[in-house]
Amino acid sequence: MSYLVEVSRDFQAQQGLPSPVRRRRALPPTSTIDVTLRVAVTFDDDQLTDQGWFLDTDAVAELLDTWAARLTDGPWTTRFPFRPTFELVARHLFADLSPRIPQLSWLELEDRTFGTRTRYAMLQP
Repeated sequence: MSYLVEVSRDFQAQQGLPSPVRRRRALPPTSTIDVTLRVAVTFDDDQLTDQGWFLDTDAVAELLDTWAARLTDGPWTTRFPFRPTFELVARHLFADLSPRIPQLSWLELEDRTFGTRTRYAMLQP
């Protein structure tokens, strides 16, 4: 049997990209949206320690808190050297976090304001 453990953080962000929907709703490109950053780790029964866990979820939560603070601090267009679509930001965060979170299975950015989820996952060999 295997486990899937998810850790998430909610925050507000300003993506800063132009959007026809935002324009139609008379929202500026820098208006805030409600976002959830979520990661998942998978592991098997035989990977549990003597204490009955595989992963320190508090440590993962701290890593997500750090990224949530960065993603909240101004428009994403000023935070990244690339066009900050949800797809590219998810890939960037996954690349940053995967060396620090053992067996990171996927990373998801959920735009709760517009009801979309973008998940970046490593393909299993």
